[in-house]
Amino acid sequence: MTEKRGILSLWVFQEKQENFDESTLEEKFGVDDYNEDLLEVGGSNAWKETPIEKVLKDMSLSSSWADQAIKEAKALGITRCRRAFIILNFKYNPSITISLPNDPVFIGVFKFTY
Repeated sequence: MTEKRGILSLWVFQEKQENFDESTLEEKFGVDDYNEDLLEVGGSNAWKETPIEKVLKDMSLSSSWADQAIKEAKALGITRCRRAFIILNFKYNPSITISLPNDPVFIGVFKFTY
C-alpha cells in the first residue's frame, strides 16, 4: 500500500460495467492493500453518461482537487464518464501494472485538503 496523507488517486469509467466491485482495483490495477473506508464511488448508479465536472464536483473534498482532476481528464480527451472512484490518502503507482486497462481510466493522483 502506498499510503500518503493528503493525496488521492482517481479513476473514471467511460464504459458501463456489469460487475464492478472492489476486486476491480486488484484485478486491473494491482491495488490490494488500501483502507476500504477511504474508497468513494461517484456518478450515476445507473451508469448514465454524465459530464465529468458533475461527477467529480459531487465527490468528497472536491473543492480542493476536482478542478485539477478535470483538467487532467480533459487532457486525456475525457469530458464525460459514467462513474468515478477515489481512494483518499492513497498514492497509486501505475508502474506496478504491466498493462493499464482501457477502462476504468486512471486519471492521476491529486492533493486534497479537509
